[in-house]
Amino acid sequence: MLKERAMSQETLTEVRGDLVLAALCVGQFRAPCQIEAERLLVRADESLMQALRALGLEIAAVFEVFTPAPMFAPDELILDQVARGIIRRQVTTHVFRPHDDESAEEDGDSVAAAV
Repeated sequence: MLKERAMSQETLTEVRGDLVLAALCVGQFRAPCQIEAERLLVRADESLMQALRALGLEIAAVFEVFTPAPMFAPDELILDQVARGIIRRQVTTHVFRPHDDESAEEDGDSVAAAV
């Protein structure tokens, strides 16, 4: 029964054009995607289709078998590995602090080196 479901056709969105740009956009929406040499096939909702159109990509509805590329790892697997201490998730933050004129005068060498 699982094989029957995997081989069934469904309505998809075919994306053509700059496929790198298309893949980056699809990835931002975390949509399942089938990658081919000349096109991408995605399960696209209206917001993803609008984003793809806004990037100037060609989109069309097609009815085909869908074999998406595997996602990196299921959330359940990652959470299980974190819970067992096998891996840990890390968040990195970057803080922008503009330099004021007083600190630039004090660090004259570093300002000159940066120029």
